[in-house]
Amino acid sequence: MWADWWGFKMEAYDAIPENAALIENAGACTIIHSDDENQIQRLNQEAAKAMADGRRMGIDVDEATAIKWITYNPAKAMGIEKMTGSLRPGKMADVVLWNGNPLSVYSRPDKVWIDGALLFNSADPKRRPVSDFELGQPGEGDVK
Repeated sequence: MWADWWGFKMEAYDAIPENAALIENAGACTIIHSDDENQIQRLNQEAAKAMADGRRMGIDVDEATAIKWITYNPAKAMGIEKMTGSLRPGKMADVVLWNGNPLSVYSRPDKVWIDGALLFNSADPKRRPVSDFELGQPGEGDVK
């Protein structure tokens, strides 16, 4: 349980940057998440930082494992990994095609499919929602 006191979450109060790698190394279901409206949009970068922090302390975390921290593992923790969390035939998935390594701060989304519909395309102004919020609203929202 956590408490939101003085503007910070107690769950992260005593955290260290290497926590995710330590949890992974112990064999637990490691998840990178955020309640913050800005940080939730950059979980890929948070996973990359956690991976790098673990490597600096000598825990070898590969990129595929870091991606699982934000995809498969949250689905597994919720007990829905048979329905979502990875790209497999018959599973539900929203997909982001990156213009580079998704763990790089320099990479940007090129295309985004939600519920099978292409809702964002960096090359098509008609497929660029006004806000990130609208990405989650299939077929709705204003476009530029």
